[in-house]
Amino acid sequence: MKNVKTPLIIGALHLPYYGTQDPGRSLAEVEDYVLGNASIFYENGIDKLILQDENIVPERAEPETIAVMAAISRLVRRELPKLHIGIIVQAHDPKASIAIAHASGAEFVRQKVFAGVMLKAEGLRTGVGPDMVRYRTALGAKVRILADIHDREGTPVCDVPITDTAGWADRMGADGLILTGKDYAQTKRYFEKVNAMELGKPLIVGGSVNTENIRDILSFADGAVVSTSLMRAHTAPGDRLHWDPEKIRRFCDEVDACR
Repeated sequence: MKNVKTPLIIGALHLPYYGTQDPGRSLAEVEDYVLGNASIFYENGIDKLILQDENIVPERAEPETIAVMAAISRLVRRELPKLHIGIIVQAHDPKASIAIAHASGAEFVRQKVFAGVMLKAEGLRTGVGPDMVRYRTALGAKVRILADIHDREGTPVCDVPITDTAGWADRMGADGLILTGKDYAQTKRYFEKVNAMELGKPLIVGGSVNTENIRDILSFADGAVVSTSLMRAHTAPGDRLHWDPEKIRRFCDEVDACR
């Protein structure tokens, strides 16, 4: 295993639509959904959780996103004080996640396009790393930044090598790098190249993580973000709890076996 003592395992809790994306859903409903599912992650062995906003906007985050995410994050921190909270927003915004984390006491953020230029479904996305780091410094925010390198939901412009983008993100001030290929084989190739750079920062697999491959992942990565593979097989409309306690326990048993 690459990091025997402390694999960095982060659960991802995807929020339902709210605000202008779903005016009929009250803040109380969002709170119940997040707190119920956050409790499932924590009580079954995952003590780091990123709250993932899914509201789709063209560019910058809406004010409602910043307000709701900060309120939800603060609620989870109050009710589950030993759970380490992170923030990611769907918007391509250098300031929103930092502001949310700083206001609510969350410990880290994830940024999908931190360095380089990516072509995504919404169009071109230019890395926000410099603005993000400057804003964190101006606020005095004690928030770590996990930067995706070649986010798998897009394509790097001009076919820039992943080692170039990883080096840019490192020099810009990212505290950890997230690498996820279009498939598992590509993820492993990414890690082979970036591990050889010896950047001295955590390298994390950002997707397609499950109970069957986590032991292999922890042989070349410092940690992983996990979510979909731990969800319940079937949920009905209106079901509040979407993650499966037994699946989370089995996954954590595999992680523990690597320590």
